[in-house]
Order: sequence, then structure tokens, then C-alpha cells
Amino acid sequence: MMILAVTDKGPLAIFLMVSAGLVLAIGLALPATHWISQKISNVLSFFSREKFRKPPPLLSRGDALAMQGRVGDAFHVFRQFLKNHPRDIEIYTRLIDLAFGPMQDTELGDAIIAFGLKRLDRRSRRVIKQRRNAIVLGDLYPLKHLGWRDQTEYVHQKVEIPSELKGQFAPPPS
Repeated sequence: MMILAVTDKGPLAIFLMVSAGLVLAIGLALPATHWISQKISNVLSFFSREKFRKPPPLLSRGDALAMQGRVGDAFHVFRQFLKNHPRDIEIYTRLIDLAFGPMQDTELGDAIIAFGLKRLDRRSRRVIKQRRNAIVLGDLYPLKHLGWRDQTEYVHQKVEIPSELKGQFAPPPS
């Protein structure tokens, strides 16, 4: 009805009406498309698009060994990972943490850094150098718990089950 009323006013009124409609449509479309694309990206982010020639190493095995105090075994695990993934910065940082931290072997740590300097990109080389300096200067203490905590055995009292409850939760005999 409004459009018919504007057509009687002339071409300028029609132009202004169409322009106002376009501005309003664009103004509403931008937030709407942002909202819709956010919802769609949340749904599609479930499906990974990453493709690897080789799967990345599972570093948790070496981390678990290091946390248990088996530093030599952890170092060996990370060194094996390094053979297959020589450009993975995470492996270098863990090896540097072990060498300069609980192992306190600067010669071995410097050999790891020299190996990394030949294979890593500029940013990663800077990271491993900074990590070494932080550990050597005392700003970073990797695996600090291995130096001061004694290996203690967890001892607990045996729980006695009252005789009236014995066998209560056991499956019935067949």
C-alpha cells in the first residue's frame, strides 16, 4: 500500500524508498549472516579436516614416565619420537626439560638443541633457546617435583567388612 502511495509522488520518492529498503536489508543481513555462520561453524567444527602423513606422536607416555621419576625411560621414549618427527617442537621442549632439569646433563641438552637448530624453523629455534636459558638461569624448573619429593609408598589400613554384609553384593551362585 505504501509503495503504491509513493509511486504517485514521483521518481525521487521511489528511489528513496528503494534505497531505504536496501540499507535496511543490508543492515539486517550482516548480523543475521554472522549469527547463522557461527551456528554452522559450531556444528561443522566437530568434523576434523586435518590430514597427516604420519599421525602426531602420543607424548603422554613419555610424560607419564617422567612424572613417575623414570627420567631415563622418558628421555628414551621422546628420543624415539624425535626420529620419526624431527620437526615437532613439543618433543624438543620435553627433551630439553629432561636434559637440563632432572638429568642435569648440559652436554646432552646442548646436543639436542644443536640437532633442533638444524631441523626447526626460526620461531621454533628461538623457543628452544629461550627454554634452555630459562632453565639454566633458574627462571623455569621443569619436573621440579622429582628433585625434592621422596618416593613414598601409599599405605592404607585394610577395610574390614562386617559379617552381616559379607556376600551381600556378590552375584548369586549359579
